[in-house]
Amino acid sequence: MKFKKTIKTFFIVSLGLAGAGTVWAQTPQELGSGVTRAAARAQKAHRQEQALATVSFDWEKNLYLSDKISRRRPGFQDVLLKTERQTTVCRGVLAAGTRRVVTPASCAKAPDGFQLKQVRVHFANGRKGRGTANSVAVSGDFAGVLVSSQLTAGIQGVPLAAVPEGKSLYDVFGRGVQQQLLEFFVNRGVVSARANRLTGVENTLQKGEPFFYQGQLVALVEEVPNRLPVSFWGGISEDSLSIFRPGVREGLLTAK
Repeated sequence: MKFKKTIKTFFIVSLGLAGAGTVWAQTPQELGSGVTRAAARAQKAHRQEQALATVSFDWEKNLYLSDKISRRRPGFQDVLLKTERQTTVCRGVLAAGTRRVVTPASCAKAPDGFQLKQVRVHFANGRKGRGTANSVAVSGDFAGVLVSSQLTAGIQGVPLAAVPEGKSLYDVFGRGVQQQLLEFFVNRGVVSARANRLTGVENTLQKGEPFFYQGQLVALVEEVPNRLPVSFWGGISEDSLSIFRPGVREGLLTAK
């Protein structure tokens, strides 16, 4: 056991030394370019984080006396017995060039018999706003919640991708997107129920969670898988995602 630990330590140290040697071998111009790229990535990540929001749809359903009885005597007067309330909570992202926070359309779908009372948007920077049913527009698999300009002041939205109909993310972006999808799920604890129990890591993925690629918002999580979504062919399955298509994007951007 001690021998194995020694070998492991030697391997890690060797990698560190090799990496250090590579850094010292770089020219000042190469180092400067690397710093610039790192700063650009950090700025992009910060912009994406600021555009994130939690969207809460508050539903209400009035329950009347007439809903409880089938026969009504002459002179019957209906009475409101109670008001039932439900809330659907999803993640969303501010779309670039708009004041709309994009979230899955299923989040804006009313439960049976319920009506939308209000929608609440809470941005990552702490700003909060409220809207009515009129502020919600649905296009395909996505809903856009219109928010005030005061709420979005200083927040840069994220450009929406336009993946052709019938094409997967892999078809358009290649193998790179598969690696990033793998990291996307694993970093949020989507491995398996058994692995999560053994490691103590929780599945923190939420419906509406955005997946960014090459600076664009390419998909939102439609269904939260309880294990790493591996496809039949061994890659990462995209079945749990809603992918942005050209028509959907235009519909959301032009919705009143």
